[in-house]
Amino acid sequence: MAVTVLIPTTLRSFTNHRSELELEGGTAGEVIRSLADEYPESKKALFDENGALRPFINVFVNGENIKALQGNDTAVKTGDEIMLIPAIAGGAPVESVLGDIKGEKLTNEEILRYSRHLLLQEVGIKGQKKLKAAKVLIVGMGGLGAPLAQYLAAAGVGTLGIIDFDEVDETNLQRQVIHGTRDIGRPKVASAKDSIKQVNPLVKVETYNYMLTAENALDIISEYDVVADASDNYQCRYLVNDACVMLGKPDVFGAMYQFEGQASVYYAKEGPCYRCMYPAPPPAGLVPSRCAGG
Repeated sequence: MAVTVLIPTTLRSFTNHRSELELEGGTAGEVIRSLADEYPESKKALFDENGALRPFINVFVNGENIKALQGNDTAVKTGDEIMLIPAIAGGAPVESVLGDIKGEKLTNEEILRYSRHLLLQEVGIKGQKKLKAAKVLIVGMGGLGAPLAQYLAAAGVGTLGIIDFDEVDETNLQRQVIHGTRDIGRPKVASAKDSIKQVNPLVKVETYNYMLTAENALDIISEYDVVADASDNYQCRYLVNDACVMLGKPDVFGAMYQFEGQASVYYAKEGPCYRCMYPAPPPAGLVPSRCAGG
């Protein structure tokens, strides 16, 4: 019976760089043996000198670790999916702003949901644990903040904070894809939370249905690792920047106007901040006021 085997990046050099194979076998162990037989160079990577599967390689059948099933004797049938996940360092080749966060163990449900991430050498289990442990605040649920929230939720960021004091308007719907027709008149943060939970119910969502101000910015931002500024006015943009500088947080900035956009990361610990680059906003009327988010 043919079983689909997903090959992680670190093992693809042994399989002619193929990421997916169809192999025969009635158990997980038999399928892995078939892999080693068809691609002999993989045998040393998969098995030790005694012929046992190496302990740093985890095997999942349809998202379930075989250690929690019947081990190598776990039965498989046509259409099942086996995923090999070797222990790898994970992460990008630069220091993460999250530091050396170990993070909680991934549940079987999370391993299945994020399985394609786990196959990426640059993410792996260690990277996915960091995503799970991360807390990101998104300022603005408009044209930038809406899709950002959806993708961060899908990626498995553990906690998302969303702040916006606006309500969903019908004119928002052609670009703010996190909201729907039935959400017209609702607070954007409430609509966004519902959509995020549909994308990924495992994500914790904190909502702030009010304006970010000098009085509350430090308290709110201090709870997060990263701030994504998708606001639509200069007052808020400078406020986010100043709070991030004071708290030592990275400020991921985005802005757009019609068919033009900007994106940058301002992190005072490593380089200039937004105010360093733009000491003062342009005079009123010189540029469009709603240049981000909305």
